[in-house]
Amino acid sequence: MTSSEPTVDWDEFERPLDPAWTEPTEDQVQDFHGRLEDVVSTLARSISVRDQQMGAGHPHLNQVEFTPDYKLAMVRALREARDAAEELSEKYVRGAGAGGINYPQLGAAWGISRQAARKRWPGAVAVNGYANREPIHFEAFGGEARVVWHPEEGSWWWIATAANRKTQEAPDDVMYDTSEEAAAAAGAFLATNTTTGANA
Repeated sequence: MTSSEPTVDWDEFERPLDPAWTEPTEDQVQDFHGRLEDVVSTLARSISVRDQQMGAGHPHLNQVEFTPDYKLAMVRALREARDAAEELSEKYVRGAGAGGINYPQLGAAWGISRQAARKRWPGAVAVNGYANREPIHFEAFGGEARVVWHPEEGSWWWIATAANRKTQEAPDDVMYDTSEEAAAAAGAFLATNTTTGANA
């Protein structure tokens, strides 16, 4: 008897979707915050000295959460939530990067710029199985340029020789997340250094 399950092209299945997520609604955010507070308060209750001293049968146990020392226990529990979130972010960021997600996407998901994402998670997208990493050579405005992938930087780089024979490469402090960005920068250099209107 044959299986009725459809055949899955796993390479296609694992290819990143764009967009990968939608913005959470206000209701979803509020629900998440409530659930997170419930999880954190479970830990706070278990480490609160006041909770421990009063015991499970104390008639005023439900008033503990209004005391300043319990709130401090919540702060301590939130530290664990923060550390857990940081650890999980490392895990999922690097998994996403290895699967084809780039720094602009990571930055957008975390609410930071791509440059900040690159600094926060260096090397996270150095391995990308879905992007073409072949060098690109093109001619424009009487000059030529080469765009190459630098795996150690996790970014693209370019070098170009213009029509006026001036040569330039990408600045050390500039990183390009796509070959198109690097090619555009190289093309801009070629366009401003043609024989006409430029000093040889």
